[in-house]
Amino acid sequence: MKRLVSIAALVVLASCSSSTSQSSDFSPGDAEGAIRRANSQFSANARAGNAQLLVDDFYAPDAVVMAPNVPAFAGRDAIRTFWTQNLSAGAIDLALTSENVTQSCSDMAVERGHYDVTITPKSGQAIHEAGKYVVVWKKSGGRWLAAHDIFNSDTK
Repeated sequence: MKRLVSIAALVVLASCSSSTSQSSDFSPGDAEGAIRRANSQFSANARAGNAQLLVDDFYAPDAVVMAPNVPAFAGRDAIRTFWTQNLSAGAIDLALTSENVTQSCSDMAVERGHYDVTITPKSGQAIHEAGKYVVVWKKSGGRWLAAHDIFNSDTK
């Protein structure tokens, strides 16, 4: 996991060093609060079963989601299909807990955290899972949006 966070941080640092000018959106240290609010809204949209808002409010248009045991989903349409299928599994209770946010340059940030989710199907026993995630965020048009989202379970 440390290796993944290090790689994500290097990607962000490389993008910072290659940019020739600072974004007009730059506001030092504004990523963490915005990301925590986005995570809260993501969880609320998951509980409501609203894949449309979940994707449109959280992901950049060119975002990539890398979920376990499936190919990557690139772009909002593919990501929306992924979340629509997952949210249809039953009632979702999701908590995202951000453990660390690093805003290394004006319009890029890396978040590391963990999730806790319970899915209660229409029939059958509730399923609980906990895991971790890394999200690379980019700021565009004054909003922080997830550009790369990777997560996996702690379940053995």
